[in-house]
Amino acid sequence: MIDVLSLRALIAVADTGSVTSAATLLSYTPSNITQHIRRLERTVQCTLLERVGRGVVLTEYARSLVERGRPIVLALDDLAAAHDGEPAGRVRIAVFPTALRGLIIPAVAALASAHPALVVQPLELEPEESLLFVRTGLTDLALVKTWGRRAEETPDPDLRRISLGVDRVDAILPGDHPLAAQPGVSMKQLRHEPWAVTPDDGPYRQWIAAQGGLGNPTGPVYEAAEFQSIIEYIAAGLAVGAVPRLGRGPLPPGVVAVPLTDEASFREVSLVVRAAAADGPNLHAVIQGILRQSGSSLETP
Repeated sequence: MIDVLSLRALIAVADTGSVTSAATLLSYTPSNITQHIRRLERTVQCTLLERVGRGVVLTEYARSLVERGRPIVLALDDLAAAHDGEPAGRVRIAVFPTALRGLIIPAVAALASAHPALVVQPLELEPEESLLFVRTGLTDLALVKTWGRRAEETPDPDLRRISLGVDRVDAILPGDHPLAAQPGVSMKQLRHEPWAVTPDDGPYRQWIAAQGGLGNPTGPVYEAAEFQSIIEYIAAGLAVGAVPRLGRGPLPPGVVAVPLTDEASFREVSLVVRAAAADGPNLHAVIQGILRQSGSSLETP
């Protein structure tokens, strides 16, 4: 009979790419992982890992075992999480960086006070990877964002999406900019300005372009991976930008935030959880805690 812990160890190696990383994920030692894999190999009478250089790869049979065994392990996790009584144990949540600062850390602090036996462990990830982590059971929840209104999508019976609210986006301008004293500004009014933006052509820059920003700027386009660095470009008088409010923190002297008047100047923020796991007391407590915090961190649509 296949041992569930050994199957879980194999799945962890498949998800993380190494025995050492699998051990970290499961709070085991690497030797524990190796022992579990060897036990599973004896049970199925087949080699599961092959050494390549200094790492390992799964054999074809091991990949098949992971694919067929993952739903079983997740179902057992859901069964264990559906206990009665007070929330206790570990809940893992994948979250994007600004929401970690502006929403999740305060929620985790409140949950630690209300439920001392419940440990909430955030993992900083962007939404695309977060959804994969939820699907595969690497995290229990994911906090995701969509720039502007989310397009209609085909319902996924395996996932449950809980809308938390919207995170407004402001134009960030040098204090001496001609539009700095206006009650509102549109992206098209800023289209010819030198901009500070993230370096990738991801959802953020696509959203800026869709709103009319970055339209033939008269000056250079400055790039930075973090919003705080973008704000520093603006503080230096080199550029303008558009930055969401969640997790932004106080602006430096000489920089002002002017509300954007464009209809889609927000990020929609949602929680995603596997539907089969959503009703356990641990996840219920965490979801309710995040919903309470979102009331002060986000706006209603």
